[in-house]
Amino acid sequence: MANNFRLLHVARMAVDEVIAFLDTSRRRVPNDIQLRDAAESITANIREAYGRRKGVERNQFFRYARGSAEETDEHMRTNVASNRVPADRYWRIHNRLIVVCRMLTKLMQE
Repeated sequence: MANNFRLLHVARMAVDEVIAFLDTSRRRVPNDIQLRDAAESITANIREAYGRRKGVERNQFFRYARGSAEETDEHMRTNVASNRVPADRYWRIHNRLIVVCRMLTKLMQE
């Protein structure tokens, strides 16, 4: 159960920072709606997975969450490459998303 809480905690930190970036950005962010949707679906799918029994059903939602984390990271990478987001902010989010993806992969193997 502690790992479940840790996963959700790390995912929420990443999602909250992405949303804060979108809400405070002075420059137009390409695909901002898609980025927001992808980020928000990470934690939503993790919560959905916890409501399912272990196995194929739960893993499907973990896969959705992992895909959304990867999509979020790619959108953020594009924004750091175009100088819309500071590199230190991007790397903090990126590293959290990597941890989320690894944790999700491990949970799907249990």
